[in-house]
Amino acid sequence: TEVRNTKARKALPDTVPQSDAALNSARAAVLGRAITDRPDLLMVATEDFLHQQYRRPVMPRTLALVDELRVAGVPAVVSGAGPTVLALTDRATAADLAAQSRRGWRIEAVEADREGVQILPL
Repeated sequence: TEVRNTKARKALPDTVPQSDAALNSARAAVLGRAITDRPDLLMVATEDFLHQQYRRPVMPRTLALVDELRVAGVPAVVSGAGPTVLALTDRATAADLAAQSRRGWRIEAVEADREGVQILPL
């Protein structure tokens, strides 16, 4: 179910607790390391304190899927204003998720770029 950006933004509070802001900043810092060479940190790095819980009323199905994936040990987050969910997995887990995909959801496997930015000669 699509959610308009304006509706998703309106679900966010004007202010957030300082502790939540600090936790989210720390998670963002860990994410770089988790993606680079510590996938065991992905669950911690993808825990959101600023957006997802506030948006639960406007995107319940999307966040229910995120919850299910996280309970199953799959690092998952809402991507954008929804309904997209980003699940960070290996190929085997992605294949298992695809086999279990339920009606109304589509899985698109995307390979990570392992080379990063490259400067090419003109």
